[in-house]
Amino acid sequence: MDLKLKNRRFLVTAASRGLGFSVAKALVQEGAGVTICGRTEDSLKKAVSALGERVRYVVSDVSTEKDVKRLIGDVQSVSPRLDGLFVNAGGPSPGTFSALSDHDWYSSFDLTVMSAVHLTRYALPLLRKSDGPSILYSTSISVKQPLENLLLSNALRPAVVGMMRTLADELGPEGFRLNAVCPGYIHTKRVEEIMSKSKDTESEESIKARIPLRRMGQPDEYGAVCAFLLSPAASYIHGALLLVDGGLYRGMM
Repeated sequence: MDLKLKNRRFLVTAASRGLGFSVAKALVQEGAGVTICGRTEDSLKKAVSALGERVRYVVSDVSTEKDVKRLIGDVQSVSPRLDGLFVNAGGPSPGTFSALSDHDWYSSFDLTVMSAVHLTRYALPLLRKSDGPSILYSTSISVKQPLENLLLSNALRPAVVGMMRTLADELGPEGFRLNAVCPGYIHTKRVEEIMSKSKDTESEESIKARIPLRRMGQPDEYGAVCAFLLSPAASYIHGALLLVDGGLYRGMM
């Protein structure tokens, strides 16, 4: 399928590795130009080297409004138009209620919720210059069902989905498409961190046993889904919440 992404321009945040990297990779493979960001220049240089000449990077911590404004300004200095935005910021720290401090809550709120607010707000003027602007929010299966030892993710990520659904109504009449994607266990360093800090019930084998496909997903599988949702090929998918979890979530809605 031709996703009609050739020469279109995207911003993919937190993309030096993991899920963000997989999305940038999928977009580049379809012929798009991509700006990626992350907090560490060395890791961004490695990512760009692996992704190729259609990718550029900006060092940016999206949990701070100042860095987000600078990031969008840098994107605008290269092109006045942005066709798509992939909102991604990594995940809040694992932990139970008794183990988490107020600092953990506030910093995770900035990382998870306010990063999405600021990226959306400052990217809108560039997206409005596209003939088919799309925003895709990376959330988690935790917006559907709580995950063990991930209280911050369970509590904060649903706020991003609420914002997406509201903006789908507000921006849909302008031609915007907004969606969210909810990965389950995709095998990344983030998931390895979760497993290492969880109880024995969250071992790799126990997780696989709960997934009907009996395996974790691969980053490239996730990236392909996100590239499709960001593309004109998904032109009538709007306000949707799509699970990429191998069947782990079993709810009816």
